[in-house]
Amino acid sequence: MSHPDHLPLNRSEHLYWAGEGLYGPVNMAFMLRFAGPVAEADVRRSLRALVSAYPRLRGVIQPGWVRHHLRILPDNPHVDLLFADAYRVQPGVDPSNLKALEAFHGPFLNEPMPLERGLPWRARFFPHDATPALMFSVHHIAGDGRSMIDALCGLMAALNGHTPAACPLDAPSMLPAVLPQRWQDWPASIAAWWRNTQAVKQFMQTRRVVSLATHRSNEFAPTQVHHCDLQTPPQTLRRIAKAMGTTSNTLLTAMLAEAFLSLAHDDPNAVAAIRISVDLRRYFPQGRAPRFGNHVATMVVRARRQPDLAHQVADIDAQAKAGLASFEQRQHALPLLFYEWLPLMGKTLYSRMLIAFKRRGKLDDVSCHFTNLGDTDAIHPEGAGVRLAHMWPATNSTGLLVATGSLAGRQFMVLSHPQDEIPAEAVHQFSARVDRQLQALETLRAAA
Repeated sequence: MSHPDHLPLNRSEHLYWAGEGLYGPVNMAFMLRFAGPVAEADVRRSLRALVSAYPRLRGVIQPGWVRHHLRILPDNPHVDLLFADAYRVQPGVDPSNLKALEAFHGPFLNEPMPLERGLPWRARFFPHDATPALMFSVHHIAGDGRSMIDALCGLMAALNGHTPAACPLDAPSMLPAVLPQRWQDWPASIAAWWRNTQAVKQFMQTRRVVSLATHRSNEFAPTQVHHCDLQTPPQTLRRIAKAMGTTSNTLLTAMLAEAFLSLAHDDPNAVAAIRISVDLRRYFPQGRAPRFGNHVATMVVRARRQPDLAHQVADIDAQAKAGLASFEQRQHALPLLFYEWLPLMGKTLYSRMLIAFKRRGKLDDVSCHFTNLGDTDAIHPEGAGVRLAHMWPATNSTGLLVATGSLAGRQFMVLSHPQDEIPAEAVHQFSARVDRQLQALETLRAAA
């Protein structure tokens, strides 16, 4: 970095910047409902402390000589003015009404942020005597899902009377996590990537990816959001997964796959292709893993029809382990290095490329994108008096995006999708199908 307060956009951040206005705003909007009363003044004070502690929450997009970068604003009275614009009390929404919160979530997710002159986040507080709520929406340029959870840890710490710990300003590059550490390892890395790519092409030659889309649009559309609290509690989900010799994440992936495959029960070539987020921080050299920013890649598991759920879980588990091993062995170095060069195209050419990919159906060639936040109760500091009762995370996507996690004994699932290609009713039916599958599995395991 040539300047300590000027960060170059990494490949993901440049994609979000090039897609801004095409996809709609690339926001991560978390609807948070508190378990008890919270004073509005405390929320305002805590959010302002968070902006001081997390410098990327003071980042604005600024043009450079060749490409844009993220400029970190000094924490001064000018930021106070921007804060007053970003945070507001929201009248007219009853946070005790869960449907009202859900109805607010989607439209707010689609609201753009003034990234070149304002803070990369927006917050709306819904006052209530017993169950107030907070919509906290952060642009993806500021950070990824893990960064968002980190920020929520700082927010909950501040609400409970602690000063949020200062977050370092890390180098944005993902290359230390993906490039072979020795030149002599490059040939094996490229050969493994080529073998895996060809194997996928051969497998998919006669396969059809199942999705909820009724047609393919040439345009990007506003995103709609659906909240779902699954009937199976997280402790039960973990117990069933353990009994099946797998993890909750793999079991949930299998449930999604089975729900997709049930939509094409008469098609032997049907495949549920599920894109899964992979946090690259674990693959950085020891002591160099960044804390806050965008450091995520993806892998795809492709589920075929299996004799039973046990076989489906075993197949997905094997695919997931192989996918993670490919990152561990740095087999994605060549394509990810290529993606690192794409920002040199500039925003205009990159945006045109995204439009072309959209029209060719290359941006949404999977059944869904699945991300699991896991157990999020750790966002509460020890002995917390102010706690969350509900959390519903959502982000914009070119296709169906499913986010899950657990909080306060609830297993939540949030589905977001482009409105012009995927009908809301299809999403409701799909989430209900996943819920029923889990309940049936719970009943079966209880009777065994």
